[in-house]
Amino acid sequence: MSLARTVRAAKKTTGPTARSVRMRSTSGSYADRDVRGALSSARADLPRPRRVLLTNDDGPDSPFFHKFAEGLRNQLNWPTFVCIPSSNWSYVSKSLKPPEGPFEVDFTHSKTDAEQEARCPISPASCVNLGLYELAKDCDLVVSGPNIGHNLGRSSILSSGTVGAALEGCVHGRRAIAMSFPFKGWGSWTDEDVSCAVEVALDVTGSLWRSWSEEDAPGDAFYNVNVPLWAAAPLKREGRLADLRWVRTTVDAETGYTSLFRRGGEEGGVEKSIFEWHPTGQRVFDSETALEGGDVAAVRDGHVSITKLAPTFQGLKMM
Repeated sequence: MSLARTVRAAKKTTGPTARSVRMRSTSGSYADRDVRGALSSARADLPRPRRVLLTNDDGPDSPFFHKFAEGLRNQLNWPTFVCIPSSNWSYVSKSLKPPEGPFEVDFTHSKTDAEQEARCPISPASCVNLGLYELAKDCDLVVSGPNIGHNLGRSSILSSGTVGAALEGCVHGRRAIAMSFPFKGWGSWTDEDVSCAVEVALDVTGSLWRSWSEEDAPGDAFYNVNVPLWAAAPLKREGRLADLRWVRTTVDAETGYTSLFRRGGEEGGVEKSIFEWHPTGQRVFDSETALEGGDVAAVRDGHVSITKLAPTFQGLKMM
């Protein structure tokens, strides 16, 4: 999902309408929750992934995707197979909507055998399923993104095609990461912003792979990561990129979207029953009520948000 908001905090998800997504709680100051040192110090001698399955929900026209794919292959030196939707599939969550009929996979954009890229007229989660079971069966890590915009808070996470693709990988026993690049205005980023955000995203991705807890078998949990586009470049220019905090967060569900549509037709001075897609309230960073310890507040304050999620709808006790 490219533009979204949130609805109620993880600390408050104890009632009958809560626990749609289970997460590990965190509290305290940012210093208490800064995990950069711990992640970065993980063993560097651990085997790299056999192969990464990389997808997104924005399709091939994303301004962030291909630079990140190149970084996985050339900077991390990880074999990477790309399987992405051939068009934009934002706001589709983990949809596995069946195609209308047989479809052809487009491999024409592959440069070499080591840089295969499949484009398919199906959802992000469907791309992951097709990749894992038909096109690249040896993949043991699924990475989805970087999304154009944030995926912060419960309503965003539950609506996100980016997160949905990572969830599909986790459900099928792979380690998985959803990566998003929040921004403060459409097109407000520079090439330097993108390059620095990709550098940080690659560092976080590599660190998460190396430090994946032995307590979490593949399929038990996945990570939702948000790297604010405005945060890394200024620090790098000052030689202080190491000061960028990577913060362990919960899912903030207080700051959610409201209407996703608006009335769009009028004839003879009378409004018609015509509506158009017009999400409101995407600027979660303007919120004055963001939950302390939550993902919205962390990114609002210029930190990388890392939220560990479990792929489950928890059963709740009946009244």
